[in-house]
Amino acid sequence: MIIHANEMYIILNYVLAIIFAIVVGLIVKLPLLPEKPMRDSWTLSAIFPTAIIALGFSAIIFKLVIFDLYSGMVVAVIIGIFSALFTKFLFGRIFPKPDGGIS
Repeated sequence: MIIHANEMYIILNYVLAIIFAIVVGLIVKLPLLPEKPMRDSWTLSAIFPTAIIALGFSAIIFKLVIFDLYSGMVVAVIIGIFSALFTKFLFGRIFPKPDGGIS
């Protein structure tokens, strides 16, 4: 399988977005991992959902628009920063926590 330069830039952009999302998430005081047990925890963390949101935003932006500014690396950094700030300040308002009651 041959990996062309364009695909390598896309993979590098995804990795940059994830790294910046995690670093900025830690800077704005998101915990690295959710509280235990993780499967029952609705705690926001730097790993989940911040990195997943960064991947999703990156996929949407890179599919819809082609960026030539440093092969999209600047956009990947901006997406990483935006996804961490989105998770910290807006995620709870857009997606509220469940009530916790069994229906």
